[in-house]
Amino acid sequence: MELIVELGFPELPSGTIAPAADELVQGLRAAAEAAGLLGEDWRAAVYSTPRRLCAVLEGLRGRQPDRIQEVRGPSLKAALDKDGGFTQAALGFARGQGVSPEQLERRETPQGAYLYLRREVEGRSARELMAEAVAAVTRSLHFPRTMRWAKDAPRLPRPLGWLLALLDGEVLPIEVGPIAAGRVTYAHRVLAPGPHAVQGAQDYLEVLRRGFVEPDRALRRSQVAGMVQAAAAAEGLVAEMPQDLIEEVTDLCEWPQAFVGSFAAEYLDVPDAVLVATMVHHQRFFPLRTRDGRLAARFCAVRNGGDEAVVRRGNETVLAARLADALFFYREDRKQAFAELRPALSGIAYAPRLGSLYDRSERLAKLAGALARAAGRDDLAPVLERAGALALCDRATALVRELPELEGTMGGAYARLGGEGEAVAQAIAARVRPRGGDDELPEDDAGRLMALADRLDQLVGFLAIGKGPTGSQDPFGLRRAAIGAIRLWETVPELGLTPALAAAAGGYRDLLGAAAAEAPDAVRPFLAARLLARAQETGHDPRIVQAVLQSGIEYPSEVMRRIEALEQAAQGETWTLLVQAARRAKNLAKEGGTEGAEGAERDLLQEVAALEEEGRLLLARRDYLGYLRRAAGLFEPLDRFFAAVMVMAEEDDVRARRQALLYRAHRALSQVAEIAALSAAE
Repeated sequence: MELIVELGFPELPSGTIAPAADELVQGLRAAAEAAGLLGEDWRAAVYSTPRRLCAVLEGLRGRQPDRIQEVRGPSLKAALDKDGGFTQAALGFARGQGVSPEQLERRETPQGAYLYLRREVEGRSARELMAEAVAAVTRSLHFPRTMRWAKDAPRLPRPLGWLLALLDGEVLPIEVGPIAAGRVTYAHRVLAPGPHAVQGAQDYLEVLRRGFVEPDRALRRSQVAGMVQAAAAAEGLVAEMPQDLIEEVTDLCEWPQAFVGSFAAEYLDVPDAVLVATMVHHQRFFPLRTRDGRLAARFCAVRNGGDEAVVRRGNETVLAARLADALFFYREDRKQAFAELRPALSGIAYAPRLGSLYDRSERLAKLAGALARAAGRDDLAPVLERAGALALCDRATALVRELPELEGTMGGAYARLGGEGEAVAQAIAARVRPRGGDDELPEDDAGRLMALADRLDQLVGFLAIGKGPTGSQDPFGLRRAAIGAIRLWETVPELGLTPALAAAAGGYRDLLGAAAAEAPDAVRPFLAARLLARAQETGHDPRIVQAVLQSGIEYPSEVMRRIEALEQAAQGETWTLLVQAARRAKNLAKEGGTEGAEGAERDLLQEVAALEEEGRLLLARRDYLGYLRRAAGLFEPLDRFFAAVMVMAEEDDVRARRQALLYRAHRALSQVAEIAALSAAE
């Protein structure tokens, strides 16, 4: 059998459409599977547009298979009285199941003797079950913002306009709030208004396409990209194609048609970044460039029906007003030297208890310089101190207040125009990168250190005042900041975590006192959790990752290399035996002196000392695989040691010496990863 379900709406928020459509089809699939309705050759499909979410399931069985149901009742002790008659517990159980007590079985189980009811249950029809599933799944859909649009209706982002629900061409008996299911869909609002009857899934696609709606989101996205590129090429230009914009435009139209518009050339006096941000973020236009990369006074937009000339004129008028504002703000900002904006930061709050933006700029200046020195880049410290002091000045500009997405970009541009020098301007612009998980990192060391300083100041400050994420809530973007810090750290391997966090916490000393001093202890596990998640997302064994993290994250840039080295080394029988020995050593280890070692103790001590000496060179070269392979050679000395001596000897001095020797061996084994944390099976 074939099920098709379509939920119709006024236009949905673009970012919610694809996830909700996926949730709809997955919910229906899960319900069909739980009910035993999925056939061997079942298939699912999902469709979505701004006005609809649609799921199709093919290959459903017409009925559930019959099944045997067993229900356990009360124990015999509670079910029978001393004369062997049924108690109220047994009678109540039988009455609740709709049978007589004589129909109940007596059965021995590991927990004792119980009454059981065993009966054959006839399978229900797919029509009944899927009607219930459609109603339940519709009511359970998740959206960021919802509304109560009718009495007894589920919370949805827009009122439900229609519900199409067909099983093998027959309407399912469903009501969602005031909306009853039918066989009607609605095509393009302008080009094919009115209801359109649907007979089934294949017919559904044909009906919508005849009605100027492309329901296949992947195909519609491909059409958007192709049409924009073709329209630009026809003008001898090249379109900028931000992926996020393509996704958003795909969810803003049902029948995409691209066209090219223009704006006055005088607006090209405004920096490119301003024009691009205005077109992309405010108008959802694709900027156009000449073949040599210069921004043209043209744009490409995608309409969803309507007369092209009318739509073009309307879009050009709105864009002209936006660009006029941007040009005005830009000229107003230029009336004052960029560095002179810094005192205004005192009047802009950063966050409760964390001071003003001026306070933050002071911290960034000191922290960025400290990170440069800690990373061995003393030459960059003066540049970063100046960049940190000015990095937030663009927050006081009219243009960034109007277009917040230009923060950093305009800071760099205004600093350059203010004569601050290219190195300082680039570092200011780099502070906000990466904005997201996949964004490119700053190109040079100064920019990466500036961006890292920004994220460390953010993490230390908010975690110091107890404002870390809770569950799915992360109002200050600290998870994103931590991931950005980890990615940035991978480019500065010489920078250690301890000096970096100490410098960041030092900037809050006057504001937060003892809380600032304790902040590094909160940041370390927070970064470790993000390192764990990042490693698991890239397919690494979580047990291997945990073993590496347990040995420390002093140099976050090296964590991934240590994980990869351990995955290569942790193979074969020798490694399994080493893990067992390392766990035993850790359990018995205790810090102390090893003077007076003799026999098997002396042999193990010599092997440990050799590993320490050779290991220093291997670690200095970051040859983690070499270190682990060299550490594997400690298994035989450890094995001989455990076979020859009783570690927990009665003599206090002998026991302490042997425990201290195992402490030293465990420490040598744990330089790259906590080997003892791995299970023997690994």
